[in-house]
Amino acid sequence: MLLLLACSGSPANAPAANGGDTLVIAYQASPNSMLSMTAQAASDHDLIDNIFLHLLEVEFDCGLNFKPGLATKWAFNEGGDELRMWLRDDVTWSDGQPFTADDVAFTMELTADKLVASPRMPATKAMVPGSMPEVVGPYEILFKFDHAYDRNTMLAHVNEVRPAPKHALVDADRGTLRGHAFGRDPVVNGSWRIDDFSPDERLVLVPSAGAELGLNRVIVKVLPEYATRVMELENGSVDWVQSLQIADADRIRDEHPEIRLVRRGWRSTDYIVWDTTNPMFADPVVRNALSSAIDVDKMIADMLTSKTGEAYGKRAVSSVSPALCGSHNNDITPIPFDTDIAKAKFAEAGWADTNGDGTLDKDGQDFAFTLLTNSGNPRRARAAILIQANLAEVGVKMEISKLESNTFFSTVRKKEFEAALSGWVASDYVDLSGLWHSGEEYAQNYASYNNPEVDALIDAALSESDPDIAAAHWKEVQALVYADQPYTFLFWRDDIIGVHERFDNATVDFVSPLRRLDEWSVQPDKVKYPN
Repeated sequence: MLLLLACSGSPANAPAANGGDTLVIAYQASPNSMLSMTAQAASDHDLIDNIFLHLLEVEFDCGLNFKPGLATKWAFNEGGDELRMWLRDDVTWSDGQPFTADDVAFTMELTADKLVASPRMPATKAMVPGSMPEVVGPYEILFKFDHAYDRNTMLAHVNEVRPAPKHALVDADRGTLRGHAFGRDPVVNGSWRIDDFSPDERLVLVPSAGAELGLNRVIVKVLPEYATRVMELENGSVDWVQSLQIADADRIRDEHPEIRLVRRGWRSTDYIVWDTTNPMFADPVVRNALSSAIDVDKMIADMLTSKTGEAYGKRAVSSVSPALCGSHNNDITPIPFDTDIAKAKFAEAGWADTNGDGTLDKDGQDFAFTLLTNSGNPRRARAAILIQANLAEVGVKMEISKLESNTFFSTVRKKEFEAALSGWVASDYVDLSGLWHSGEEYAQNYASYNNPEVDALIDAALSESDPDIAAAHWKEVQALVYADQPYTFLFWRDDIIGVHERFDNATVDFVSPLRRLDEWSVQPDKVKYPN
């Protein structure tokens, strides 16, 4: 176990900044990259959002509402296909260089570059090359789009990536940017900077020069095992843990009044992704059969329901969060668990147990595959076992393989799997192109899903300036994808996060579980780590 606390009780190797206290948080996996355009894990973005300033600040209420950030004001032209922004002129990078419009233009250029292979590349698709944005002046930029569409989505696309310093990355090899040293020791412009980053061990944030914050440091401890994370939360070695299991939350509520339990909302979803290029999973009838054989309601009852009967999970039917009230398709009926229907669908697709060994076969091949998932996640470990048992009942043989989290997510990103049990922290706005549009530039289409009708609807939604018409297109996309089942959509989780009660202004919300760390503070009489 990694020990970050010295014998004196103060966090080791992180110099004090300007008074206050220390927030110690526990991560399952090591942060990977602190570069917004290449970061993949949601937990990395939670940190990135505190060390880099945003073009626009956001609030969420059924959708995003935008406020000034690095951009002090903005305006669309009459046709809606140009967006002009005026930037702050008083921001400097941590190496003393000024933040300017060139940094924004360079960042978007990198995001759009296929060599970089950014997961955020789809956000740049409608932007006109050379004007994504065009630098009008040191603190004025102009985004040009090849067509107008819903303005909130256009603002969300512009705000998708945190601006990075051009002078620090201009000479970087774009093909290897994902592993660039900048991702571990970035030049930043936010209230926090990285003081120490030891992969697989810890990351330490301290206030940037001149920043007067309520905390003097934030320490991220990498604790791969869930039981260790919970134990350290309960014994006070860490102050913040996310994705608490329901049984542990019930116990902590009873036994640890010093720990505040916060429900985040429907931001996190678990699913099984099928490799649709694999002949075994290419037929949507087969994928529907697999989904019919999996008892999702039992998962929710067993894993996401408290001892009081309160459910912290609900069936998922798409990758759009139910919190996006106007865009989530509420009319989709979840596939019921029914082994008879599953067997009939397998038979329809030509799979039958011809030799009586209990396993379905077709053309001499058994229906057998390996389900990958990440280690250190007891919820997914339990779900995998239930899925394995469910599928065995209909003659499908499934092995389970667990990989360390960063290795697992890298494997999924490279599409080196048959099936994978994983999850998303869903987007806070609707753009389904990254997950479901065909084409190599859509790096997060891990299922290699290809449906021309879905492609056309996505393109139509992203060409529509009327938000109500766009929402209707998005709902139709969700219905078509659900009918094809490139994922077996499992459930949405109302994520439970434990935070020590001594922290004031500790914001955990739909946008982030570590929201606005610059506002977190501790009353002087409650400070635990004064130095």
